[in-house]
Amino acid sequence: MSNFMMNMMSWVLLLLVILTLYLIDKVNHIQQSQVPEPEPMPPLPMPEPPSDILFAGLEGKKLWDAMNDKPVDGFDAPLIDALRVHYEPILREHISLTFRDGMESADESDTGVPASQRKIPTVRGFIQSWLPPQHLGSIYRVGIEYGAVKHKDPDPDIVMRLRETLDSVTDMLYKRTSITYEVPFSELLMSADESPEESTMLALTDESANSQALQPELTPNAESLAQGLEQVQMYEEQQRQDLAAEQGAEVIEPDQAMVQEAVTDVATDAPVQAEVIEAQTVVQEEVKPA
Repeated sequence: MSNFMMNMMSWVLLLLVILTLYLIDKVNHIQQSQVPEPEPMPPLPMPEPPSDILFAGLEGKKLWDAMNDKPVDGFDAPLIDALRVHYEPILREHISLTFRDGMESADESDTGVPASQRKIPTVRGFIQSWLPPQHLGSIYRVGIEYGAVKHKDPDPDIVMRLRETLDSVTDMLYKRTSITYEVPFSELLMSADESPEESTMLALTDESANSQALQPELTPNAESLAQGLEQVQMYEEQQRQDLAAEQGAEVIEPDQAMVQEAVTDVATDAPVQAEVIEAQTVVQEEVKPA
C-alpha cells in the first residue's frame, strides 16, 4: 500500500513539473508575440559642410562689423583688409539670393521679411553672412516689385526707379565695407530677362542672319580667288616651260662649244701639216739626184 502511494505521488509530481514547464513556455511565447517590432532606424543626417576656415572666428554680425572697420578681438586691420577680397563674393551672393527670394515671393500674399543672417556656400565650406535688415528689406522689396512686373509690359519709369533703388542700396553696402565693384547690380540681376537657352537660340539666329546677309558678298570674292588661283597655275606652268627651255639650252651650248673648239684646233693644225708636207717634199727632191 505504501509503495502504491509512493508511485502515485511520484507520477503526480512529474505531471506537475511538466505542466509548470508548459505554462512557462506558453507565457513566454505570448509575451514575445505581444512585443512590438522595433522601428527601423532613421537615416543618419548628412553632415553639414565645415565652416569656412578662412574666416575662422568671423561669422554673422561679427564678420559684418569687421568689414565695417569696427575693432574685433584677434583680427587686426591688415588681416581684415586681406579678407575683403574674399568677402566680396559672399556679399554679392547674399544680395543676389535676397533679390531672387523677392522675385519668387512676388505672387504670394504674405511676403514676410528676409532674415538678416543667411548661410552662404563657399569653395571651402560655408559661412554665416549677416547684413543690416533695412538694406535687405529694400533689396527684397525691389525683387518683389520687379517680379510682379517682369512678365508684363512694365512701365519704363517703374523699372528705372527699381534699378536706381537697387543700385543705391547695394552701393551703400559696398561703400560701408570699403569694397569696390565694376558692374551695377541692376545690370546683373535685372537685365537677364531671357533664359540662357533663349539667348543662345537668339544668338544662333543672329549669326545665321548675318551669314545669309554676307553670302552675296562672299560669292564674288570666291570667284576672284578662283581666277587668281587659275592665273597662278598658268604662271607656274610658264615658269616650268621656261626652266625646261633653259636646261635644254645649257645642254646644247656645251656641245656647240666643243664643236667650235674642234674646228679651231683643226684650223690651228692645218698650217703645221702644210709645213710638214712641204718639208717632206724638199727632202724627197734632195734625195732623188743622189
